[in-house]
Order: sequence, then structure tokens, then C-alpha cells
Amino acid sequence: MRLTSLTLAVIATLGVTLPNSANAEGFINSPVRVAIDRLGVPWVQKDDSFGLWREKKLPHGQKAIAASGGYFHYHFGTSPDDKGYAFYEGATFAISENGNAFRYQNYDWQSVTGCWGATDVSSFTVDHVYCVNGDGSLKKFNDKSGSFEGYFRIDNEVITKIDVALGGVIWAITESDKLFKYDGVKWTQQKVACGNLCSLVDVAVGGGQVYVVASVYGSNDGPQSVYTLNNGELAKFGSFYNIDVDREGVIWAISNYTRTLFYKRPGMTQFVEDPQMSFKVSNNIGS
Repeated sequence: MRLTSLTLAVIATLGVTLPNSANAEGFINSPVRVAIDRLGVPWVQKDDSFGLWREKKLPHGQKAIAASGGYFHYHFGTSPDDKGYAFYEGATFAISENGNAFRYQNYDWQSVTGCWGATDVSSFTVDHVYCVNGDGSLKKFNDKSGSFEGYFRIDNEVITKIDVALGGVIWAITESDKLFKYDGVKWTQQKVACGNLCSLVDVAVGGGQVYVVASVYGSNDGPQSVYTLNNGELAKFGSFYNIDVDREGVIWAISNYTRTLFYKRPGMTQFVEDPQMSFKVSNNIGS
């Protein structure tokens, strides 16, 4: 889903070379993540044993406001002499403060056409990448043409934020504080019981759970916090400013108090602060 001043997303090359024939570090499937710091600078991390975050600025000094994730795949060889091969699927995108779209290719950000005045981007494989246009509609990325195309919208609504989940299902928040789900055929409004007592800020879906970032009237957790959506009810998840879930089921969240990056892998009982990003102020995450 990626998001605004600090966005964390899964992307597949982090400044370390990812060759066509995999080296020892390439022998696993690996999400690659992007964090956008408070200055709008993206930081990239491949989820291998190095786990290094590296600064990757957008062209011409543009500030990033949103990012979405990709993935690094490894295919085992068929014999001792065949080490197999690795490839990056190319599903990592970013949006600049000027509404321009970029794709992470060949170890750098490349401009992508088709989106104008964009405000958000999200992906779940390169076959399911969508950007939010300036008019509140969606456009889908066409890998063959290398641009965003088509036109998807919700009748009488302006989309502001999206998250693309398993199978290409789209979850969207609109300007009127409504939550919708698109199953590939139609949009269906989802019940959110807080009504006028909350303002919906963002949404993340993963691991069978829907997370809603909302500003709730009377909350003492700052301007916004993270809730799980259960039968239309918002249940407090944690004192986080934003959240997202990558394709490995790792939950990434930004603390409401320190604005630093935390994660929780499957099997972990508590969130742990990412030691390399503990000096970076974060406002948004996407994967």
C-alpha cells in the first residue's frame, strides 16, 4: 500500500546487485522493502541475511509520498551444476509529491506514464498494480506497455488510499470516509461502525486481517492509530501511526510515540524496532 512522509514497501533490489544468476544471498525468495523518511527520501532493503537499508532518492530531488512492494524470486536448479536463477518481478513503485509515478528497475527509479496527480500506489505482483489518480479514480499498470492504463472508479466517490491484497483484491478508502472492496467484478462498501466518530486515513490487508488507520474522536493516541476491522467494528490493534503487511506475512508498523519503524514476523509475539531505521522518523508505510 503502501503512503506519505515515510513509506515502507516491499521492493526487490536494494542497492546490492541482484544478478540474473543468483549468488549465495539469492537462494531464497525475498521481499525487498522501501521506507520513505520524513524528508521524502526512499530507503530500500532486501530481506536477506544482509538486511541493509540503502538510500535511493527519486530523480531530480523529488520527494516520495507513497510506495508499493515487489518481490525477489529464486528458482532452484535441476542439477549440481545448475544453481538455478533469480529474478525481480518489477512490482515496486513510488509516487512523488508532484503526483508522478516511478518504477524501480535496474537499481534505480524510472519514470512511468499514465498516472497524473497521483496520490497513492499499491501492488500485489506485477499483474496487480494500481495507482490513485488525481481525480480519485484508479489506473492499472500494464507490464507490456510499461504504463498505467484503464479506468476504475467507485460511483459518486473519490478514492484517496488503496491496498491491493492477495489475488488482486483492492481495498479503498474514499474522501467521504467510506471503505470499499473490489473483488474483480464490483465494488462493495464495507461496514465501519464508528461512523462520524472517526476519519479513515489508510488501509492494509494481509494475513487474513484488515487493518484500518483512523483518527478516532476522543482517542489519546495522537492524530491517528491502527485498528483491526472485525465484523464492522474497529478494535484497537496498537499505538501505531501506520501499518502494512508484506507477502511473507511480516507486519510493519510505525510507532505513534517515536515514529520509528517496528516489525513482527510470523511466530513473534511482540513487535521489535528495526535497529537500522531507529534514527529515521517515519510517517507512512506500504508493502
